[in-house]
Amino acid sequence: MKKGGAATRWGLHTSTAGGLGEMLVRAERMGETAAQIFVKSNRRWEMPPLQVGEAQEFQKKKGEQDLWVCSHAGYLINVAGSDETRQKSIRALAEEVSRAEELGLAAVVVHCGSRGEKESNEARRRAVEGFQEALERSGTQRVKLALENSAGQGSSLARDVAEWGELVQGIPKRQRAACLDTAHAFAAGFDLRTEEGRSRLRAEVLREIGQENLVVIHANDSKTECGSEVDRHEHLGAGKIGADGLRSFLRDPSWAGIPRIGELPPGEREDRENLAFLRASCPTT
Repeated sequence: MKKGGAATRWGLHTSTAGGLGEMLVRAERMGETAAQIFVKSNRRWEMPPLQVGEAQEFQKKKGEQDLWVCSHAGYLINVAGSDETRQKSIRALAEEVSRAEELGLAAVVVHCGSRGEKESNEARRRAVEGFQEALERSGTQRVKLALENSAGQGSSLARDVAEWGELVQGIPKRQRAACLDTAHAFAAGFDLRTEEGRSRLRAEVLREIGQENLVVIHANDSKTECGSEVDRHEHLGAGKIGADGLRSFLRDPSWAGIPRIGELPPGEREDRENLAFLRASCPTT
């Protein structure tokens, strides 16, 4: 059934080059009903200020377009990292959640981090406590914090759905959320080309995460093979998962009503093809 009775939305990670207003123009031109953005450089710690009235204008136009928008937190953030990195990460994530509140965004998607040399239990504890502290510092309880599953590269957390679920369940209920990335799941060993692989992922996600906590799907194909533990996105239908596997997964009624966002190499023609794929892959029931 459709989540919350809402129609399933689709869109892409959309550039904010030229400002937030230009991002909305791009989304409208492409016919997106959902979008993901960076609210600052994804490779810098600093959060630049907004221009006077920018947040209010963005919220107004976003509402007029009926556009669902989330942000993706910066790639430097690792709340399970060393003490210095962890403190920078907590501060940066708090600022990202606060900015999302200013802009009226639905959620902030964030990677769960990397354990480094730490034991898994200790890394998970540090991550959960770091996420909790960031939310407290943010000053808002409205914006969801969507923890994303990983491909399993290096010592990254959340390759395993049970571990991902433990981290998600550690987020305060009001802001608890998750983001499922299809390319990451495939690289982590879920063969989405097969009914068995899709069923196994669905069962584990529903058991460990809960449908009510899944707020966005990153719908990406994969450049690398199943189980590679290498995170490389490919245009929809052009990668190792392929069109049939992705369509079958995305059309599953379990995911109805959950926005799906493509994080794919940009290009006008490719963007339109990817959006057409996403629209055609929405559940029909």
